[in-house]
Amino acid sequence: MTTIEWTHPSVHRLLETAREDDPIAAIERRAREIVVDAIEEGWDGPPYDPFRLADILGIDVVARQDLDDARLISQTTSPRIEFNPARRPARVRFSIAHEIGHFLFPDYGDRPRYRDASERRGDDWQLEILCNIAAAEFLMPLGAFPIGESKDLSLPHLLDLRSRFGVSTEALLRRAVRLTDEPSGLFAATRLSDALGFRIDYVVPSRNWTPPVQSGDRIDATSVLSRCTAVGFSDDSTEMWDHEEVRVQAVGVPPYPGHSFPRLVGLLRPTEGVAAPPTSLRYVRGDASHPRTEGPAVIAHIVNDRARSWGGRGFARSLIDHFPEARDAYAEWTTGGNLRRGAIHLTRIGEELWIASLVAQAGYGDVPTRRPRLRFGALRESLRALATFAIEHGADVHMPPIGTGQGGARWPQVRDLILEELVDRGVSTTVYVLPEAAMPEDASVDDQLSLL
Repeated sequence: MTTIEWTHPSVHRLLETAREDDPIAAIERRAREIVVDAIEEGWDGPPYDPFRLADILGIDVVARQDLDDARLISQTTSPRIEFNPARRPARVRFSIAHEIGHFLFPDYGDRPRYRDASERRGDDWQLEILCNIAAAEFLMPLGAFPIGESKDLSLPHLLDLRSRFGVSTEALLRRAVRLTDEPSGLFAATRLSDALGFRIDYVVPSRNWTPPVQSGDRIDATSVLSRCTAVGFSDDSTEMWDHEEVRVQAVGVPPYPGHSFPRLVGLLRPTEGVAAPPTSLRYVRGDASHPRTEGPAVIAHIVNDRARSWGGRGFARSLIDHFPEARDAYAEWTTGGNLRRGAIHLTRIGEELWIASLVAQAGYGDVPTRRPRLRFGALRESLRALATFAIEHGADVHMPPIGTGQGGARWPQVRDLILEELVDRGVSTTVYVLPEAAMPEDASVDDQLSLL
């Protein structure tokens, strides 16, 4: 939700082509779609390279030492980002990611997107909010952050991780809050004046707590935010925000173009106990073909877009052994021209059990490919359909670590999609790991970092 009155014409053009009424939701969706497509094209990390992302998107990137920061301009052949290479490496990475954010607006080519004083509108800060959000999605995309690090939400701990991942403070805090089961929220704010205090630019809640403020709200000038007067200055305090006592941890980050004072980002935590989240992503040892549940349940697994029946290995073999009628129903379904990526087939087994086949894998076989066979865009589409079905029927979802077998994907990327499309929509999800198998963990993220 937002109480900001969005006046910038570029924001209005964005909403004209979006499915959302909220520009923050619209820019998040567009950024995540680009991330999914880029990962399928082989974009990998962490750290995730915004220069490589620009290349995938067909955006030229040119160094120019006469610029203060960076800008996006439109050419007759392709868009181009120009940037100052003398800035700190982390700042350069953020600036490139930010300018790619400008590329998400339908009218990006109407005029140069400067991050200096040229051709500036009074409401350009609205674009800056949205492009900062997009940049955070690019720098810390799905699967980029070890979920274990999100258990410690002390600001000093999280700030120490920035250099490890090569990302901005804002990007790291956004991803940590989205992963954690701790009651918390991220906020971004702007200093207005001593009289007006601070404006909340946007808020990201964790899955089991909603902060007492929203985009556009005002915070009093006496807040602890007032003590973060320079980039990197941080402080914390317990305060009343909209009649609720919260712990506030804040840090100064680079200001919007033309602003003297830094922006503020930080974490909010409730000071009183919050009930355990109603939904979660659980890991158990066992076999997902025998779901541990006392109510309605859906067993989900991945199928490929070429085979017209389930294969005879892995989890599919277990399903065939226990539910041959589900395989037969799936095979009949594929003969009707339904076999496309992103589709989902559901077979009812008894009164309160369904088998969901998610068509999200490109082909099959043991021959290595240059990229995973799992297609993340198709997986997102099928998970959304699965969530809708599970909500309508009051069902939990049970699955193996989908996409990590012949799909070839890294579990943290799949995990983050499951969190966004199932868990965050209220669908309790359990992942079953066979007793002899290694637990799906974040070691692959650390291994990738050590190679770069």
